[in-house]
Amino acid sequence: MIADNGQIPFLITRPAGKADNLLAALDEAGVGYLYQPLITTAQVTITPYDVQQLQQADAIVFVSVSAVSCLQQQIEGNQLNAPLFAVGQTTALALKRWLGREVNVPDDQRSEGLLQLAQLQQVAGKQVVVVRGNAGRELIKQGLVARGASVRYVQSYKRVPLPLDGIQLCQQWQLAGIRCIVATSNEILQLLFSLVGADHQHWLTQRDWILVSPRMRDSAIALGIAAQRIVVAENANDGALLAAVRQLQREY
Repeated sequence: MIADNGQIPFLITRPAGKADNLLAALDEAGVGYLYQPLITTAQVTITPYDVQQLQQADAIVFVSVSAVSCLQQQIEGNQLNAPLFAVGQTTALALKRWLGREVNVPDDQRSEGLLQLAQLQQVAGKQVVVVRGNAGRELIKQGLVARGASVRYVQSYKRVPLPLDGIQLCQQWQLAGIRCIVATSNEILQLLFSLVGADHQHWLTQRDWILVSPRMRDSAIALGIAAQRIVVAENANDGALLAAVRQLQREY
């Protein structure tokens, strides 16, 4: 999908099904972009034991909108009675729409911010369930276990790489004049470099990048991207990404 206003400085790699609002905002702002998702999500069937753990939890943490939507399709909301926590505002809004009750969400919309919430400081002996996809960061579990909590994962979805010809895509990006790449997870960042092959990785390092955390910035630098080419958005939500894009657009 290409915005039809001539120049195409931005490559958006947000996962399939999660980019609609951002792309609409870019269209409205007149920002030239090319959209190419690299991964999609697929629902994972939860088990009766998962449901039991959710019902018995003292706190339930959701790490993403997909975690919410894929659980919502499999369980009645009245089975979730524990206090709710979300890593980000978008995830919190999805929970509120589904369950109609308060969700605890940090200002710093990362795992680090979640662990700073006052409600998660005294959790010794508590049962915490984290609803997430396959793999992902272990920081939330590590932090809560260190405080004496028992933590269990419920996997409601999995991330699936799309079958793509990375070399052909990279050639298209070069012809389009892409100057900046927007990536919202380390998984996407690493996948970009593996997809394009060794011959095109240098081109990637010469782009500007909009990333969503200091941790991603460190990963990008390790891949050979200069620090001055990296803008770290305030968080991964659409508003923060749009603000970062508009900042670079003014420079371009």
